[in-house]
Amino acid sequence: MVPGPDVKSDVVQFDAAARPEIAEEAELVERAQALPRAFGDLYDLYYGKILGYVYRRTLDAAVAEELTSNTFFKALRALPEYAHRGHFGAWLYRIATNEIKVHRRTTSSRRESGLKWREELGRVHFACPGPGGEEDAEEKMRTFAQLHEALRRLPEAYQVVISLRYFEAMPYAEIAEVLGKRLGTVKSLIHRGLERLKRQYRREPREEGFSP
Repeated sequence: MVPGPDVKSDVVQFDAAARPEIAEEAELVERAQALPRAFGDLYDLYYGKILGYVYRRTLDAAVAEELTSNTFFKALRALPEYAHRGHFGAWLYRIATNEIKVHRRTTSSRRESGLKWREELGRVHFACPGPGGEEDAEEKMRTFAQLHEALRRLPEAYQVVISLRYFEAMPYAEIAEVLGKRLGTVKSLIHRGLERLKRQYRREPREEGFSP
């Protein structure tokens, strides 16, 4: 399998859920700014999405939980100054993306064993329709682990836009909001990133634990 423009297959479309209506979201934000304990509603609404995003960027459940906690802690601290002009979720994704960057700069780049994905399999949720039991889930996780290895060898800018577009099923306009970039720039980054990902995926070695 070589990922291309149709890389948004059920292999990488995991648990992207419908986003809340902006009006409802704005009301929740306003309530949380007036009453900090009401932040729990925003936390409940977005925790699973942010955790899933960070996990799919790191493929490490413990790290994902830590960085997700950091994301919400920083969001809560900054909430009084937050101006709700767009999509609150985009702001959270921006914080989470920065947390991932900081984590990668401050930790060793030592490659983890290709067998690690097996340890995490029980903690990953595939919300893909259709039949398939434990073996099907393991095959999807194996394929995703291979794709993840190829993706993480790309420059950070490509990793982020591809992850947001195809792992999180995020619209182009929202990606532009997360990254603070023009819409045309985002589309160009995704196009170039997919081309580089295809080439990298073809070269990616199939290590023990990654072979079907």
